[in-house]
Amino acid sequence: MQDILLLAAVAVAFIFGWFLMGKLDLFLESNRHMQELQLSSVENLLRIGFCNPTAADGITGALEQYSRLYPDRSVRIFYGTEEELQKGFSTGRFDMIFLPEDAEIPASMHYDSRMISLNHGPVMMKYGGLPIEPITDGHIILKMAWVGEAAAAFTDSFGRRM
Repeated sequence: MQDILLLAAVAVAFIFGWFLMGKLDLFLESNRHMQELQLSSVENLLRIGFCNPTAADGITGALEQYSRLYPDRSVRIFYGTEEELQKGFSTGRFDMIFLPEDAEIPASMHYDSRMISLNHGPVMMKYGGLPIEPITDGHIILKMAWVGEAAAAFTDSFGRRM
């Protein structure tokens, strides 16, 4: 008799767990879908590309100021090669890119740009938790190019911070 009661209790717990996990799965899938919609919405997203990920640390002050001015907008940061960034910039994948100071952007692309100096610091590896230290101390000179209203607002925030 005790075995039957134990078996029934385990079956009820298993069915309840199965039901609960199904509800959790639906919630997580719905949340993921909503996040994808938000990220694909260009009007609420500023997409920034870097060719040197260690320089991304240099824009944190401007990002904080931009977030205070525009709390309803999100920022997404990417990094890649100079060619990948320019291709993404020309196709509208990025609103703003940071390239080496000697980078040439084709004149056929309509953009605004300026030269900036950024501090660079250590970068943390995602999985190892190890810092990647830059060899040189000081500043990196980069060419900042942007298109669009959201990127222009960010450059204004950046300019006020400098």
